[in-house]
Amino acid sequence: MQMSIQWSIRSALAMGLLGAAVVSAHAQQRVLLDWSGRVDSVARISIQGGGARVSLVGTQDNGAGDLHVRNELPHRDGTVTVQVASGRGDVDVVQQPHADNDYTAIVRIRDHSGGMDRYQLTALWTPGAATTSEVAGEVDHPRRRDENVRDVGVLHWSGDVDKSVVVRWRGERAMLQTVDGDVARNVRADVAGAGLPDRGVTLRIVPREGRGTIIIEQQPSSGNDYTGVIRISDPQAGYGHYDFDVVFDRGRRP
Repeated sequence: MQMSIQWSIRSALAMGLLGAAVVSAHAQQRVLLDWSGRVDSVARISIQGGGARVSLVGTQDNGAGDLHVRNELPHRDGTVTVQVASGRGDVDVVQQPHADNDYTAIVRIRDHSGGMDRYQLTALWTPGAATTSEVAGEVDHPRRRDENVRDVGVLHWSGDVDKSVVVRWRGERAMLQTVDGDVARNVRADVAGAGLPDRGVTLRIVPREGRGTIIIEQQPSSGNDYTGVIRISDPQAGYGHYDFDVVFDRGRRP
């Protein structure tokens, strides 16, 4: 069995937000992500740019854990290390980012004992040669060929729905509420970029699959704490599979 969840975030703050995890002696070090979850056999965390993907392999349905990406992995030489807060198995960085792998890092968690154990870890990046902006605590966003993709914010959602559910998207999180029918199954919610901003934007649905209706019930505004509300209604018997994007134009702040 293999399950994966992807959560992407575009960092918009300086290194001061990283908190006590980075001491002054390592002011150039950058926290990439925090992850916690239960591992039955092997888990791999692939990190590239502002995105991360967790793949779990095991004999039990243990979900994909809780992933919080804090900062982008820079598109240049550096070293990724891991701080492990809990977990009985081995946690190793099996691939360091470099030009040959398009600056992709891979962290592997191996649990050798029977049953599952809970792991909690933090991945950090240290530059090979610090730039002036990194010493000052600023986060670089080097331009790439797909830079224009950053101008669109995206929530990708998929899952099996029985009757009616509501998805509430605020910031970097998408929360699910069952309104009617059985609990939704096989749900995956991936937020790209920095998430939904604390300002008015107009959401729109880009449907891929679904036999019922998907509507924007509430647009984000100051009245709802800048939360987008999406309702999925499945009128037929049993579960229907839904796959769609909720997008908005980022634009530029005045």
